[in-house]
Amino acid sequence: MSQQQIGIQRDLVYGERAEQKLTFDSYTPSTVNGSAVIFVNSGGFESGKLVQFEEPVSGQIRFLGPEELTVEGSDPIPLLSQFSFAGLLDAGFTVFDVRHSNAPHSFDEMLEDVRAAIDHIHGQTAEYAIDASRIGIFGASSGGYLAIAAGLTAKRDRDPLVQAIATYYPAGFDFPADLEAFPQVREGLPALNVEDAVLEANSVKNLFQAGGPPTLVIYGDRDFPFIVNPCHSILSEFPKAGIEVKGVVIEGAAHEFNREDGYRKEDGDRAQAELLDWFQRHLL
Repeated sequence: MSQQQIGIQRDLVYGERAEQKLTFDSYTPSTVNGSAVIFVNSGGFESGKLVQFEEPVSGQIRFLGPEELTVEGSDPIPLLSQFSFAGLLDAGFTVFDVRHSNAPHSFDEMLEDVRAAIDHIHGQTAEYAIDASRIGIFGASSGGYLAIAAGLTAKRDRDPLVQAIATYYPAGFDFPADLEAFPQVREGLPALNVEDAVLEANSVKNLFQAGGPPTLVIYGDRDFPFIVNPCHSILSEFPKAGIEVKGVVIEGAAHEFNREDGYRKEDGDRAQAELLDWFQRHLL
């Protein structure tokens, strides 16, 4: 990572749900390229656990490097480096770290939150010196689903607000079918305990027919079937609606790019390189 200064603004408010403020953080490099990427901070439909800065006793906020990332104050966790903003910031992208509401709210409400955040950021582009026509979004797992679903549906006056999507191991192409085949998923993810009609309406399979932004999907071929199958469906079905897609398969890797012998840094580095290249191609 370069030594440029990163401007960090914390807990910016983009909306409210059940009288609780919905917030995001902004990360601005000293040399900006005019494009922005929204990160959907979500795993297991829980948001806000990953933070990419620390605030020492001095009060000076410090951006954390890829090898320093933690969850809720833990020791650094190597696999978290795959989510680092460092590469994007080095390339001049402004990054917005968006948090959605958590339980007891449902996944469709979380999707509404992410769309609201996109709309809010779109209205603040002059303040952040970014081009409203060069905004991308990315996330992983539940964040991958939310990035795709919001990226396809966030619009203003029928104009799309997102121009490129990148995801790691997304779920949710066909929620009803996945939950019927794998009922344990609903048990582990209370955000999905909604009526079947809500699951159906918010499945990716019903959101892309009108077209959408170029979409990158990165996943391991040893991931859970309810992840691998949706990835295959996205890659096969999106082109039928005129959506450019690219699939990157990390052979031998499971969820979060873990392997039988643990996480390998080169897998996360590869995913990061593909994500950066995708946004450079489609947003610059």
